Amino acid sequence: MDIDPDEVVTVELDCDGWTEPYSRDITRRQLGELLVQLDGMSDATDNSDPESQPLTWPTPEEAYATAPCITSEIGWTAYHAVGRPTGALLGREFWLRKAAVLDRIALGDDVESEFGDACEAATDAARRLLDIDQAEDITDLRGYVRQQYAVWCTNQ
Repeated sequence: MDIDPDEVVTVELDCDGWTEPYSRDITRRQLGELLVQLDGMSDATDNSDPESQPLTWPTPEEAYATAPCITSEIGWTAYHAVGRPTGALLGREFWLRKAAVLDRIALGDDVESEFGDACEAATDAARRLLDIDQAEDITDLRGYVRQQYAVWCTNQ
């Protein structure tokens, strides 16, 4: 029996604390890709050991030296966020790339205003990444994002 990878199936998730289940129609191919992503996330290393944190963080120039252009990264994050209003099923790569692109945008905002919206958005996204990584005792949230993004780029 052949399985059609373009056949549409309904995926429904229901977790404690959610007001209602999250349901989405996706193709079997998309479901397979999602399951591979989830499997990879479960194998990810825990970066929460404060001893492994550097004394200094990479500069933005060092961290983003090989990063795609900001427009491209905004497009990537928007594409992956479509249809996921609660952020459900968005993995570490999504939050890392989103935090990094917001950090890059905020770097320009830092020059103009100490309390700009971009800085706040970058910090909020960084907090989400730290939550996913279960990283504690990090005082420079955006520095952590830069460190993790540089490591991620090196491993691509």
